[in-house]
Amino acid sequence: MAALSVLGLLAAGCGVHGEDLLDNVPAGPAVVAPDARALHSQARRMVDAHVRQVTAAQHYGLPGAPFSEPRPPAFKPFLRTEPKLARGDGEGLPAVITRVPTRAKVVFLTVDDGAAKDPAFVRVMRELGVPFTALPTSHGHPLDHLRPAEQHTAICRQQDALRGGGGERPRLFRPPFGAYSRDTLKMAAACGAKVVPLWNEEASPGKVAYREHDHRLHPGDIVLLRFDVHVGQHRPLLAAAALRALRTAHDQGFAVGQLEDYV
Repeated sequence: MAALSVLGLLAAGCGVHGEDLLDNVPAGPAVVAPDARALHSQARRMVDAHVRQVTAAQHYGLPGAPFSEPRPPAFKPFLRTEPKLARGDGEGLPAVITRVPTRAKVVFLTVDDGAAKDPAFVRVMRELGVPFTALPTSHGHPLDHLRPAEQHTAICRQQDALRGGGGERPRLFRPPFGAYSRDTLKMAAACGAKVVPLWNEEASPGKVAYREHDHRLHPGDIVLLRFDVHVGQHRPLLAAAALRALRTAHDQGFAVGQLEDYV
């Protein structure tokens, strides 16, 4: 109906009868108006989700609900190993990064093994509607001291476990403790890894530790959530570390994005 009204107005302005104008318009596909009930239902779900976020943020003592994640890029940015992270010639090796090239005020929360060790963490992130990337490892020690064949076995076994029942091996690989050699990168590439996401900040329950001297978040920063056991406690406090990171991101005006959407 909106399209017909516009055509009628154009016809009146040009001194042509609407029906004559319509007779000269070639037939095209029928325009289907959005279902008002579907739009209302979608809007209702969005409002309800935001209310849940606000309620959860208040419950967990955050200054406000997490900022909405910006729309991911239509094309993923080209990734290049940062010079300080290179281990010789990088041709054919995964890109080693601590930051995603983007101008959007978005950071990415990552966790190694803590998600399984602190059940409260997943619940908190779900209630707040915040994405995160889990990069677990099946090897409890650094790999860079092992022989290449041993590294290959450890990395491929881990990547196979992460892909589950089928599909391709994960594109992302984080070496245990962030320690790696050129052989580690070569073996990771042989096991299907394309990106080695390290981190620019470490968030623990008590503070956020920065690599940069300005002690600020930057667009595209990757943040590691630490699950260290707090002094006097006997359980990991990954949820508390996540809340610390979210509070810092909110205070500095950053949203949290899904790393896989960018790399």
